[in-house]
Amino acid sequence: MAKQIFFAMVGVNGSIWNIINIAPGVFTFALIQVTVHLAVMLGIGKLLGFDRKLLLLASNANIGGPTTACGMATSKGWSSLIVPGILADIFGISIATFLGIGFGLLVLKNL
Repeated sequence: MAKQIFFAMVGVNGSIWNIINIAPGVFTFALIQVTVHLAVMLGIGKLLGFDRKLLLLASNANIGGPTTACGMATSKGWSSLIVPGILADIFGISIATFLGIGFGLLVLKNL
């Protein structure tokens, strides 16, 4: 029950039409970025033989974070993928944080 309230509160103020009207460039950039991400994930995943629902959940976790991965796995009935989706995203965030700091320091050192 708490998850439904959380997702309702997060989405209650969201309006896709406000984003399109106020910042169409940002919307277009985000749409292209998410579309390319999904195409690459599904393409490489198919070549490597991964299960499609695992790829969709991993893509959702990369874009939306652990809470959306949990919500997607729960809503689709993929109860065995809830914990792996959350853990994969947390590990991804941890690794990306240190990579971002390293690249940031490398760039700032050369300025």
